[in-house]
Amino acid sequence: MGQTAAAPMKNHHLQLDLPPTLYGWLTGEAARRSVTVDQIVRLALERYVAKEKTAFDITRTRTWQLCGALEVAEPDPQYVIGRDEQGKEITNYAEHVDDLLYRGT
Repeated sequence: MGQTAAAPMKNHHLQLDLPPTLYGWLTGEAARRSVTVDQIVRLALERYVAKEKTAFDITRTRTWQLCGALEVAEPDPQYVIGRDEQGKEITNYAEHVDDLLYRGT
């Protein structure tokens, strides 16, 4: 019994509205490189996605999550930046975590 080949992936079409200056640059760059506008756009998107996958985002770290989970019973007034809807103090400890962890060392 033979195996059936997987169906080929079908490309999707995308329509964009670009300002004249960007479109002019895009068509000029495609002509300069002797490639299609599609190829320039595809390459730009691939590079953007690759960069986003490797970009460091501190808000996705476990340390950031833990800082957000901490509750300080009596926060230092210098770190209080306001109050939420229930009147609970809002602090900016997470933005000063290094100062707080390493002060006096």
